[in-house]
Amino acid sequence: MEKTSELTKIKGIGPGRIKHFARLGLFSLQDLASFLPRSYLDYSKPVKIEAAEDGEPAAIEVRFIGPVKTFRAKSGLTITTVSISDETGNITASWFNQPYIARSIPSEPGCYALGTVDKRTGARLLRTSFSKELPGILPVYPLTSGLTQSVMRSAVRGALELCLDEVEETLPEEIRAEYGLVPLKTAMETVHFPKNAEELAAARRRLAFEDAAVLTIVLEKLRRDRKGQKGIAFNTAGLLDEFLELLPFEPTAAQYSVMNEIALDMASNQPMSRLIQGDVGSGKTALALYAMFIAAKNGAQSVLMAPTEILAEQHFTLLKRFFGERAAILKGNMSAPVKREVISGIADGSIIAVTGTHALIEGKVEFQKLGVVITDEQHRFGVRQRAEIGKKAESPDTIIMSATPIPRTLSLILYGDLDVSLVKGMPPGRKPIATRLVPSEKRIAMYRYIEEQIKKERTQAYVVCPMIEENEDLERVRSAEAVFDELKENLSVRVALVHGKLKSAEKEAVMDEFRRGEIDILVSTTVIEVGVDVPNACTMVIESAERFGLAQLHQLRGRVGRGQRQSECYLLTESRSKSAVSRLKFLTETNDGFKIAEKDLETRGPGELIGMRQHGISEFGAAALASDIETLKQARECAEKLLCMPEEKSEKLLKKAMRKYNRSLEDIVIN
Repeated sequence: MEKTSELTKIKGIGPGRIKHFARLGLFSLQDLASFLPRSYLDYSKPVKIEAAEDGEPAAIEVRFIGPVKTFRAKSGLTITTVSISDETGNITASWFNQPYIARSIPSEPGCYALGTVDKRTGARLLRTSFSKELPGILPVYPLTSGLTQSVMRSAVRGALELCLDEVEETLPEEIRAEYGLVPLKTAMETVHFPKNAEELAAARRRLAFEDAAVLTIVLEKLRRDRKGQKGIAFNTAGLLDEFLELLPFEPTAAQYSVMNEIALDMASNQPMSRLIQGDVGSGKTALALYAMFIAAKNGAQSVLMAPTEILAEQHFTLLKRFFGERAAILKGNMSAPVKREVISGIADGSIIAVTGTHALIEGKVEFQKLGVVITDEQHRFGVRQRAEIGKKAESPDTIIMSATPIPRTLSLILYGDLDVSLVKGMPPGRKPIATRLVPSEKRIAMYRYIEEQIKKERTQAYVVCPMIEENEDLERVRSAEAVFDELKENLSVRVALVHGKLKSAEKEAVMDEFRRGEIDILVSTTVIEVGVDVPNACTMVIESAERFGLAQLHQLRGRVGRGQRQSECYLLTESRSKSAVSRLKFLTETNDGFKIAEKDLETRGPGELIGMRQHGISEFGAAALASDIETLKQARECAEKLLCMPEEKSEKLLKKAMRKYNRSLEDIVIN
């Protein structure tokens, strides 16, 4: 049966369910077979109640089960409970707003209770189900409304039964033997339904290895193609000294190093394609200005594309310092006459340096001689948007700036077609942000302290929450709306709210008020992750911090610490999971974004660091790369070997690489 057969071939999936799978991007048997679990529940061994760890899954052998009780709490929740015991103690299984669950609770012992342990308010077992036998290691998939884990597991099993025989081995046998890789079919089946942790690790490694090798091959082809293009050879002699005279500070050693790399690239007649990585506040914008300065001195135009209008305004202030009246900004909300004037200046060359948002890629914006294209915070733009701006000129020099540090080994895989510059260290005078882990019982006292500091020192604070509204399924995860209401009612300072559901103009207005100091505490979702310099903002509070990855927490933390005052970041969590608390404690011990990125790669995988689908790594590889940097190194080495092998040995993987990425080569090269 063809791998692309409709999902209705799977037993239990009818036309009504197809739309639910479609929302997850699942349209074929192959899609389902390649849909990687986001995590696993290990129910392969029973756990004694007294030994069960808070926040961890447990399979408890039921020796006694009490009567089922259902009642309505003061909060309005309908709570269903049943007491469970083994020889070491008691635990209460609880369900919220699921009164129907009572019908499926066994009345006699002799089974296993499966769930997540919660010891914050006594011993409880949440999301409990019952099984006559230990189910082993269960995959946990991303879901959407209308789908359950049970339905998804059944669908994936059905897809594998129908299409696994069609899967063709892509790696030569000697390569698999050299690197200790299991066959592709084995890996695809095992990654969904492993018998033990060892098998699972081997399956994930094989899939990660192949994905990394495939992407390396494609990017190497792109690099070779780029080396054959002809770009602009800029004259850079003496321009660094001129630029430094305009710069109001002495660059760091890292900035000097990258400036030299930029000058060498721009002097070459091949188009520059460089990624500049550095922590928030490490001075990447100065490097962008240097490239724009070189272009201007050679009579060429440059464009600096920003993800928000406020950030574009911030860039415009800098551009005016360097380029005077020949600098401009183009925004979506400008009046028609002003916009026409800017577009006309870009077309006739009187404007030499321009910044703006997606308004820059409108069809009517034409450049007279575009030499340099720079995108700021590149992960905030769709690849198509960046492609459009690149089409405004023939082979312009390109710089991508990212404040998401990525470990070097991963960078070589993901950005194999780009030259990568690292900006390590901070400008002189920048103080490290003091980061503290705050338990829930000290939350109120912390907010009172922040209120005092705001009144006493005239500082400002951010409070970031993981979601906009309350969610019954995620109790104890505080929403931005709930925290805003709480702080507005209980604190005597000016509090405002901003989130992604607000219209762009509303969002920009609130952020602008905060920047002008008219708001004391800004409660927000992660929309402030890419923000502006607010030197007076010295405090960052992150609610339910365990819901974020370390790299994202580090990004959020970087919103403060922009001025001369000591800044602080408070990580709030109610989690008692040892692994979650350990991750957060790591953030309190370092401000080094690259160390944090390495840790995130170990604990959560690279999906937290970059947008995986956008960069061409499949769901398989995204998770399997999580803790094995050595696998990445070996995959890159293997790809280079395959490119030198006789065609009959490498053709299957090479064909897979080109088939997989043929339609997205432009996207990848822009990335």
